[in-house]
Amino acid sequence: MQKEELLQLLHDPDICHEIFLIVKNGGSPASAADLNKLAALKKQIKPSAAKAAGGDAEKLAAIKNILHKKAEEESKKAQGVADAYATMDALSKEISPDKGLDMSKVKDEDEDAGPGVPSGVGGAFADKLALLRSQVNKTNEERAAKAKAAEEKKATASGAEKYTFVLERPCPVCGQNTHVVKCKSRLIAETTDLDLCIHYKDFNPYLYRVWACEHCGYAADEQKFIRRMPEKTQEKLREFLNSANLALPFVEERTSEQAVQYLEMAILFNELADPSPNRRANLYLIMAWIHRYDGNAEKERAALDKAAELFDLSLDTENYPVDKMSDTMATYLTGAIHVMRKDYDKATKHLSRIISNQALRTSAPKLFEMARDMWQEIKTAKEKG
Repeated sequence: MQKEELLQLLHDPDICHEIFLIVKNGGSPASAADLNKLAALKKQIKPSAAKAAGGDAEKLAAIKNILHKKAEEESKKAQGVADAYATMDALSKEISPDKGLDMSKVKDEDEDAGPGVPSGVGGAFADKLALLRSQVNKTNEERAAKAKAAEEKKATASGAEKYTFVLERPCPVCGQNTHVVKCKSRLIAETTDLDLCIHYKDFNPYLYRVWACEHCGYAADEQKFIRRMPEKTQEKLREFLNSANLALPFVEERTSEQAVQYLEMAILFNELADPSPNRRANLYLIMAWIHRYDGNAEKERAALDKAAELFDLSLDTENYPVDKMSDTMATYLTGAIHVMRKDYDKATKHLSRIISNQALRTSAPKLFEMARDMWQEIKTAKEKG
């Protein structure tokens, strides 16, 4: 007997009972009567089982067909709503996080949504969709405006974007690498003042003359920053900086206020560990130039006063050259600063030292000529006045 036929027989309780009686005989073979009876039962159950199985299959197919049609209808309906909300979700993602919807404007009535909106979705959805579209349009307009402004700014950029670059240098005090800004060489000079302040086109390089450590706060002009510092000076400054908390975060593009702050810090460290009045005079002169670029005459005059005072002291007390500055250059700068301060007596005193030195006609002809021209203008002004 095949396995499938036996399984069909086992579905009928009476047949199961008869099979049980046969098995109960133990290991002995079944009697002929039992076998005949089992064969008769097999013939009896086979058609009925097949008929029942066929009926069940027809019922199952009918049920599956009904369920399939119902599932298709529900799927179409659900897909319509899902597509509508998917559209709304996609639109909402285009809106900036800080621009939410004013949901008080959304209607709650369930009315026809209008063209482009799936049927079965009410007027509340249409209102939401309209608000979302409005927000998306507004956001896109704002983004376009910002992009245009950024392009215009880039096209006319005049700060660090065009004229500077960032590099790392070790701090002479704490030893850590710090970011610094260095000016490029392609600057276009337009005019030069009496005190040698050069006016460059679209850019002020004097904002970056001082380098500062972003870790410990030490600040100095570029040339002094890269120079090896005596160990005793280093220890003195390190001890001071450990408790001073003067470190400032690095910025690539400085404002005038930030540049003046760094200059004041450099002057402070100069006073603390460097006795040279010439170096402090140069820092004040750069500060005056920054204020001149900004058109702040009052602050420019205050910085020039300090520079003149320190240059006078330097010429009386220091041995030249100081760094790369000669005594002739220091004398000229001091006279020019006094001219710009309108202190013509002191200016004449310093300029006379240059024009009376005939050797400068050949060793420093341009400086000699500039000093002579200023001296002559002062003399003419005094004669007229």
